[in-house]
This record gives sequence, C-alpha cells and structure tokens, in this order.
Amino acid sequence: MVASALSLAAATTPALATDGLTANAAITTDYVFRGVTQSAKRPAVQGGLDYQFADSGFAVGTWLSSIDFSDGSRLEWDLFANYNFDLGPIGASVGVVGYVFPGSGNDGPYDFLELRIGLDHDFGILTWSAEAFWAPSLPGSYLTVRNCYNPDSEYFLTTGITVPLLSWLAVNGNIGYQSLSAGKPTSMSNDSYVVWDLGATLSFGNFSLDLRYTDNNKHTYADYTDRHFATGPFYAATFSVTFPLGGGRKPESN
Repeated sequence: MVASALSLAAATTPALATDGLTANAAITTDYVFRGVTQSAKRPAVQGGLDYQFADSGFAVGTWLSSIDFSDGSRLEWDLFANYNFDLGPIGASVGVVGYVFPGSGNDGPYDFLELRIGLDHDFGILTWSAEAFWAPSLPGSYLTVRNCYNPDSEYFLTTGITVPLLSWLAVNGNIGYQSLSAGKPTSMSNDSYVVWDLGATLSFGNFSLDLRYTDNNKHTYADYTDRHFATGPFYAATFSVTFPLGGGRKPESN
C-alpha cells in the first residue's frame, strides 16, 4: 500500500524538480566561522542542498560541515529559509538559520537559531552586501572563546564588497561585529569583537577556489595554545563545486 501510494505520488507530482535545486560540495583547509576556527585549524569537508521556489522569492536549504570541538562533536548541520525581494534597486532578504550539532559531545548541546536580514546592490564595478543576524537565546553550553562566559543572546552585523577583475577572478572583503555582551558577568571584560576578511575567488565553470585571510581584534590569551576555537589570524583555501541543478545558496555569516 505504501509502495503504491508512493508510485502514484511520483506519477502525479509535477517536477519539483531540479529546476530550482542546487547541490554544492567543498573541502577547506580550515573552517572559520566569524573569526573562530570550527575545525581546530584542520581541513573540513562540507556540502549542501538549496531549493528556490520558482519566482516566489522563497528559498530553503541545508548545509553540513565536519567540525572538531575537542569534546567529540564532529558535525554541524545548518537549516535555513529565506524570502528574497527588491526594495527599488536594492535586493533584500529576510530569513532564519538553524545551527544543529547532531551527536554533540560532552560539552553540548550547542544548537541555536538566528533571524537574518540582508541587503545587496550591484553597482557594476562592484557589488555591495550587508547582513544582520540575531539569536534571541543561546544554549548554556555556548561560551565565549576569550573569557568563557555564556551570553544570553548575540547578534552579528557584517558588510562587504566584491570586485570582479576578470571573468574568472574576483576579490572581496568583509568586516563584521560580533556582539556577545548580553548577560556578561560584571566581573569579566566584554568578549564582543570585530572580524574582517580579505580574499580572492577563482571560478572555472562549476568549480571555484577561494583564498582568504581572516582575523579579528580580540584573540585568545597568549597562554592559550590549544588549536580548538583558535582566533586567528587564518589563511585558508577552499575548493568547491556546484552541481547545475538550479539556484539558491547558503547565507554568508562569516
């Protein structure tokens, strides 16, 4: 009965097809998220699926990466949904991102949710973008890297530009502010920080190579020598491929 129902659904459902579907895969020398390594300064394997609903402006997707948190955590799984629209000449989007850590290790769980808004505009010689992320609450296991306190909430603001130099080469840079002050113990200094990156992306068909420098203004203390959650500077290379099934992408947050 189940098999018959599935066969009928397959025969009558229009091509949800692959028209709006994109698959991607990547390997990076270091998975850096907002200026902090998530893979202990070691390579990470990543991949995802995105789906855009025709011309509705809605898109959903999922993305995974290997991680190393030193406590047995090995996988990050992100789920996201966006609504994209225009504000005159400016592109805009609103959405939500869920960060899930299946089988989180001894210090977990780490799961949390962020609300997101984004703006972008193509000036011809360059493209500008800006994004804001807000997590209204964080798990008790979410600790700041420098002073190890647990914020009640957090937000991240970022803006950047991309300049195409050749048909296969573009350079871009971003600067962001990670706020971690909510719920900070009065006896501790604020671990909020500014993060920036500068890089170049070489694209050849469905393949790309991104070379990127990332750093921030608030590193771990000098006596912290562990590779886990190191704070840079980082010099990372990421090789990725997209499969030509449609459109969509993971929102940028690092």
